[in-house]
Amino acid sequence: ALQTACNGVDTVLHLHFEITLGGDSSARKALHEENVQGTRNLLDAAARARVSRVVISSSALAVGLHHEADTLDESADWEQYAFSLPYAESRRDAEQMALSQTGLNLPEVVVVSPSFTLGPHDWIGAPANRLVMAMTKPKFCLTAPIGFGVLDVRDYADGVIRAAKHGRPGQRYLLSSDNLTPHQLAHEVAKVVGNEPAKSFFSLRGWIVYPLVVLVELLSKLRGKSSPVTRDILELWGRYAWYDTSLARNELGWKPRPLQETLRDTIEWHKQNSARN
Repeated sequence: ALQTACNGVDTVLHLHFEITLGGDSSARKALHEENVQGTRNLLDAAARARVSRVVISSSALAVGLHHEADTLDESADWEQYAFSLPYAESRRDAEQMALSQTGLNLPEVVVVSPSFTLGPHDWIGAPANRLVMAMTKPKFCLTAPIGFGVLDVRDYADGVIRAAKHGRPGQRYLLSSDNLTPHQLAHEVAKVVGNEPAKSFFSLRGWIVYPLVVLVELLSKLRGKSSPVTRDILELWGRYAWYDTSLARNELGWKPRPLQETLRDTIEWHKQNSARN
């Protein structure tokens, strides 16, 4: 099927990956098969079809997480900023494998690394959009000691196209807009919907989340099912997924839209399509 899809194609955009926060053996196997082996299969098919360029969507998490409230760029040392969430590791393994394939008689490979993606036209229910819509409620008052970059899905698409046209072979480009904490995002959402932000926020500390995650793992095991979340997720606590996107801006001419525009369009779309979504 991959070979048929690649035949007669000049540029391939590889955007489909397995996404899970689980970390048991079955989840790790699925992540490796789809994210790493699936990418290798696609690159092999593209090479046989003499595709000239493949743009692979990785994840900003494959760059790492900062220990301080500061940004990372494409040159970040993985050994210093790594974390062991199986999902992030699988995305990094796929990315590094793909970048190593650029060479003689092989397609040019360019990687884009998006952050926490949100935006309108979401018929599936993206996690970032669910968070934003929860924050539209007047009594929302939860936060956590983490930081994340957000990215409008339309700017994500624009970055992919720009990488296909102008990206350097063997290079990865971070795509992210505003770097925020949950508390800051909640205040930005409140501005859009006209709510008064909560006077105080309850912070979900690691010691609160840990027993809940352990309970989910235990219940999943008793039911003979793969746990939807594992303790690896707690490595996000106290870390910052904040990124410097100067490379994409300077080399690709990429420019993300203002956060308020993204939030306004996202919230309006969900309100209009809540019955269908």
